[in-house]
Amino acid sequence: MVKEQLHKWTAREFVEEMLEAFHEGRCTEKLACQMLKISRAHLYRLRREWLRCKARNKEFKLYNRDGGSFYEFPEEVKQFLREELRYIREEAKLYRGYFDFADLAQEAEKKFGKPFHRNSIRRFALREGYYTATPEEKRKVYVRFETSGPGVLYQHDSSYHLWLPDLGQKVYLILTKDDYSRMIVGWKLAEEETAWEHLCVARGTIQRYNAIPLNYYVDEHSLFKFVRHEGIHNITRISDDEAKIQFRRALKSVGTGIIYAEKPEAKGKIEKMFDYFQRRIPKRCERYKVIDIEEANKILEEEIWFYNEKRIQLETQEIPKERWNKAIKDGKSKLRPIPTGKDLETIFSLQYQRMVKKDGTISFQGRSYKVGQFPLQEVTVCVIPYQKIIVLKDEQRIGDFPLY
Repeated sequence: MVKEQLHKWTAREFVEEMLEAFHEGRCTEKLACQMLKISRAHLYRLRREWLRCKARNKEFKLYNRDGGSFYEFPEEVKQFLREELRYIREEAKLYRGYFDFADLAQEAEKKFGKPFHRNSIRRFALREGYYTATPEEKRKVYVRFETSGPGVLYQHDSSYHLWLPDLGQKVYLILTKDDYSRMIVGWKLAEEETAWEHLCVARGTIQRYNAIPLNYYVDEHSLFKFVRHEGIHNITRISDDEAKIQFRRALKSVGTGIIYAEKPEAKGKIEKMFDYFQRRIPKRCERYKVIDIEEANKILEEEIWFYNEKRIQLETQEIPKERWNKAIKDGKSKLRPIPTGKDLETIFSLQYQRMVKKDGTISFQGRSYKVGQFPLQEVTVCVIPYQKIIVLKDEQRIGDFPLY
């Protein structure tokens, strides 16, 4: 049974009378608690506040006290919050005046190594005059399909957004998220959305956990925009369909399926992740005047670490990394080892078929490469953009050539 708040059932004068009697030793601790219907800890907090008000010749109140709560932030925390709140109110460009107290609590936790509650920081901002209260949003109800364990389904998608406000142009955030644990397992900020960038994220995800999932779940309509190859004399682009084939071919090579969502709304979990990061990454990049994509990726990695290992997820009420680890320990994981003998460098490259000429050479992007064998036979050209091409025959390397 929830106790009724003190100020709702008795007068302030009665409370002061009991506090004075307790302080002067005219009544016991136990009796004071019984009369005021409060706990021992609450009694001592009230007495401390009552004595503070008397010393400052201020009116004692049971609620909405001057100075806010009984608890005060340490001075170093106050200074940090004042600096951040002032920046948001006066210096931020795109996000000026946008106060996200959950995000500020997260930043304070990272800086001082202990958790802070968003409402405590909100009250501090109100007291200090940085923020004016607004009506609170209603909590949304989330209903999601639940997979049975890690690795059943990886949701994979990209978001075109002004992630680096000072750069002045939108870039792409590519994310991969485990459906069961909600843990982010793959990520990258990229200037352009290409099949190569998606292949890099997929390869990095597999190597990070040395395992493959059962399926990837992607958006049928916007997975890729184009693939660009810069040759010596020309730039070529391939179609969306061929870009999708590159991704599907790579996943199939390691034994992973790919499922295309009929509508973007079907991928609710990862769409919610983009909203989460849109509230954080651009503000960080603007705050520190980041215009370099690699520097922005460092900020992204820090945010992902916090989300995976510190933040309690709304739907599961668990920290994603802990949910992932617990499920693996309980035997729920559907992750599988990488098949033996698979060369991830060539699998997660851009692959094209070419015919070896009679003189043992192949042509690719306006250049000739000496293979020296298999004349008049088809070989596979694996492109590692801006680095090299690898020529395969029946999945065996028969040549490596630098691209410079």
